[in-house]
Amino acid sequence: MKLARAQTNDGPVVIIRGAIDSVALVGGRAFSDLTDLLAACDGDARAITPGQPIQVRDEQLLSPVGRPRKIIGIGLNYRDHAAEAGLQPPPYPTIFPKWDNGIAGPYDDIPLPPESQQVDWEAELAFVFGRRCRRVAAADAANVVFGYTAANDVSMRDFQFQTTQWGPGKCWDRATPVGPVVVTSDELGGALPDLAIRGLLNGQLMQNSRTSDLIFGIGQLVAYLTTIMTMEPGDLVLTGTPAGVGSARKHFLQPSDIYEVEIEGIGRLRNRFVREG
Repeated sequence: MKLARAQTNDGPVVIIRGAIDSVALVGGRAFSDLTDLLAACDGDARAITPGQPIQVRDEQLLSPVGRPRKIIGIGLNYRDHAAEAGLQPPPYPTIFPKWDNGIAGPYDDIPLPPESQQVDWEAELAFVFGRRCRRVAAADAANVVFGYTAANDVSMRDFQFQTTQWGPGKCWDRATPVGPVVVTSDELGGALPDLAIRGLLNGQLMQNSRTSDLIFGIGQLVAYLTTIMTMEPGDLVLTGTPAGVGSARKHFLQPSDIYEVEIEGIGRLRNRFVREG
């Protein structure tokens, strides 16, 4: 099942994408955000049924999750990316928080803030928790991971490295496009996805890897995060980026650049970068 969220004349609505798109229902009820839908069905995709058919254009698509309670980024989680940064793979997952002010849609224009001269791209696989959980073993991760989507963890590198904490470079407004759909985990390998992930700048291949090359896989991330905190339906985790980022190439995003994140089985983000304001 592929779920998306679209802007309609009546406001946002979660939809099932297919040959014919339809409103996603749980118990006969429609939802404006995937977070609420997942809470209503306790992360069980079998409880989600198609409602009224709906015609949706790509430009109507929003981030599938609009206001997750938590957005967590994972740093240095591909070996080739750690190597290009000149760093050893970390012994534990490197986590940092993000907030919903950063969420953008899969085809939105992304603002380039005037304060940063080093705006970078990061193609990432993200996963969505389906139910409330705590202290989940890695072997049981498939029971709580509802599905996967694509993200671009746009990073303001000059702010990221002002301190030892990366947050200042990771939480800018509308700098985390997500989508275009969330695909249920059963369609993508459960907690062991092996998907091609690519990033293209103005059509030129910059990042090219597979999600099976993660240092810390989905099960390990679920176990680590749920040891620390209770995860809620709709919580979003960005799992890290492969090699090929702009900072390693000494090249950063400029006005009118287009960056695409393409993940096998999920689809493609396509975002144009524009001067803020």
